[in-house]
Amino acid sequence: MLKYTLIPEGYFSQESAWNLLSQVAVLEKSTPVKSLELPCYKAVLVYAGDDAPARCIADMLAATAALDRYNKVVVHLGEDAVDIVVAAGDRLLLCNSFPARDEVTAQYFLFAALRQFQINPELTRVHFFGEAGDAIKSDLFRHFASVEML
Repeated sequence: MLKYTLIPEGYFSQESAWNLLSQVAVLEKSTPVKSLELPCYKAVLVYAGDDAPARCIADMLAATAALDRYNKVVVHLGEDAVDIVVAAGDRLLLCNSFPARDEVTAQYFLFAALRQFQINPELTRVHFFGEAGDAIKSDLFRHFASVEML
């Protein structure tokens, strides 16, 4: 699973990237730390690991910012994790990855995130970023206003 954090652009410097990430993730001293700018949220994604998952998170954030709804929920199902982005208007509420090897666990984390921010699923569209199986889409149709693919 990708180790990452979001830093407001005013608090970020490339020299402090390793220290910033090490405050939220366990890193080896030799671990290279990279960053991607996220102008849509005036933030920087600081990460350790492969570039492809980091690019996926950055693209999810950009897609979330582009949605025209007030409550915005974007989900990506990976092989061993679910990535969830939740925003209300222009405010980013959550961008996190949770360990999930199956769809039931992914749904648990999705509903827990919505509950944390008191977002009613019945009034909310959930957007899948990338592929999602028919089983999880039909399960979520019972709880959400709509389920859409980005």
